[in-house]
Amino acid sequence: MNHIKTLAVSAGDPDGIGYDLCALLFKKNLNYHVDIYGDKEALLSRAKLLGIKNLHNEKIKIYDVKNNKQIKNKRELVLESIKSATKSCIQKKSIALVTLPVNKEKLSTSKNLFTGHTEYIAELLKARNEPIMTFIGNKKIIVATNTTHMSLLNAIKNVEKNNLINKLQLLHSCIKNQLKIKYPKILVTGLNPHAGENNLFGNEESKHIIPAINKLKELDIHLDGPVPADTALLKNNMRKYDCIYYMYHDQALCAFKTLFFDTGVNLTLGLPIIRTSVDHGTAEELVGKKERISIKSFLNALDIAEKLSH
Repeated sequence: MNHIKTLAVSAGDPDGIGYDLCALLFKKNLNYHVDIYGDKEALLSRAKLLGIKNLHNEKIKIYDVKNNKQIKNKRELVLESIKSATKSCIQKKSIALVTLPVNKEKLSTSKNLFTGHTEYIAELLKARNEPIMTFIGNKKIIVATNTTHMSLLNAIKNVEKNNLINKLQLLHSCIKNQLKIKYPKILVTGLNPHAGENNLFGNEESKHIIPAINKLKELDIHLDGPVPADTALLKNNMRKYDCIYYMYHDQALCAFKTLFFDTGVNLTLGLPIIRTSVDHGTAEELVGKKERISIKSFLNALDIAEKLSH
């Protein structure tokens, strides 16, 4: 008898569509178990708003994080949902973590800035390496970024030879070991327009990116570039390469979300657990509007997390 695996889901911001997605999931036929961590009362209320009379699915459980917890507000609720779902992975109760959207501003205080799930989960797990944000479209093409959530000014400062070498080595290793691609082919973009065009628009390419690529080629890592970022995600490149590596967040996601907004999945590499998420925000304006909510990205995030656990 095959053991059915369990995925942990943090339900996200109770004011956003994360709770809608969780409610809609109860109507799906799943090949795995799902444990949802969040506010049970809010989830039942959201289901009623969506016209779902009965939240019953033998493969889904709701873990109410408010039980036995002194949670004072929604911020604490959301953070406890993430912590509890992550803890279930650490304790091997779940084989992967899938996170639903949160509002970074709502979770930030004057003393504690919440920059994103990626950084927060890495801190919870005491990850040895800085995690790499990657995004999967069509369950195949991988887009990765040199930086996580930070200002553009700081992102530019992170385009540095040794940093690039370390991040690209980690990316290459994760693609081989986690995604089971034996000989990954990675295309690297430039930072500046037209990849600098021989230092006409900046020298980061010649000073940092090209030396990093050349060093890694000596280690038999298949890298090409730097190429202009604005044309990196063309179909020919998506066929030829396993991963396209961009220098910062928006440089990658403007193109990626245009192509894969409803279906794309965020996969964090470099963590000691498998973590995926949907590739969209809280979309508070869509709450309760069943006909306008797409569950595709959520289902893809679950499917990819389950497959990566094999």
